[in-house]
Amino acid sequence: MANLTTDAGYPQLTVSQYAHLFLKLSAHPIDLAAAQEALALHEVWHLPLKRLSQDQQQRVVLLRLVVLHPDLAFLENPLNELSDDGIQLYLQGLAYLRQSGVTVICTAPYLEELLLVSDTIYRYSPTGLESVDLKPDTPDTTGPAIHPTQVFKIACKQDDKTIFFSPDEIDFIESINSISTVHVGNDTFSSTLTLTELETKLQRFGFFRCHRSYLVNLQRIAELISYSRNSYTLILKGHPAPKLPLSCTRLEELRTLISF
Repeated sequence: MANLTTDAGYPQLTVSQYAHLFLKLSAHPIDLAAAQEALALHEVWHLPLKRLSQDQQQRVVLLRLVVLHPDLAFLENPLNELSDDGIQLYLQGLAYLRQSGVTVICTAPYLEELLLVSDTIYRYSPTGLESVDLKPDTPDTTGPAIHPTQVFKIACKQDDKTIFFSPDEIDFIESINSISTVHVGNDTFSSTLTLTELETKLQRFGFFRCHRSYLVNLQRIAELISYSRNSYTLILKGHPAPKLPLSCTRLEELRTLISF
C-alpha cells in the first residue's frame, strides 16, 4: 500500500497540484478532468494530500499512474486496509487505468482479492510462477449416477487419515487447479472429489455454486457487498470472516434461494 505522506508524496500539495506536477513530467496526453471523474477525486481535488483518507490516497496513486502512463504498473496488495466503499471506487479506478492502456500486475495474499482485481491469476510455487486454472470442472458423464443417501459425509484426506465432515460443519469449498479444498473454520482439508461432484452431492444440503471456483454453505453467509454493477462479494461468518466472490450471473439465483 502506498502512503502519499511518506512516499515522496509532497503532503502539503493539493491533489490538483500533485497531478499537474506529474503532468509536467509526462509526455502522454491526458484528459485530467475525465481522470478526476473516473477516480472519484472531484470532491478532494483542492484538498492537500495529508488530509486524504487511505481510500482517497490509493486512488491518487492510480491518478499518478494514469498521468505518467507507464507500460507496466506493479501494485502490491492494493485492496489492503480499504473500506468497502473504497474498494468499489478503487476497482472502478483500476479499470479506468487499464482502459487507458497501462498493463497492471497486482499481488495479494488471498485468492478472493485477486479475483476482484484480475481474471488472470498466477501463484508462486517452488518451481516458479504457475497459472491458476479457474475453469469450471467438466462433469464425468461416463461414470455411474450419484444417488445421495440420508446419512451423508464428505471424506477428506489428511496424511494417512481420512476425516469425515457433515455438510453443516463446512463453511465453503474452493477449487484451484482442479483440487478441491474444504474449509472448516480456520482449517483446510483436501477432497478427492471435483467441485462439480461436490456441488451435486451438497446442493440439497444448502450449498450454492457462487462462483466457478467456489461452493458456499448458504447458512454461513453473513453479508453481501456490491462493489460495482458486476462485482459482488459474500462475507461469511467467522474470525477472520472469509470473503468469497459472487458471479454476477448467479446473483438472481441467490436471490431466489434466500429471498432478499
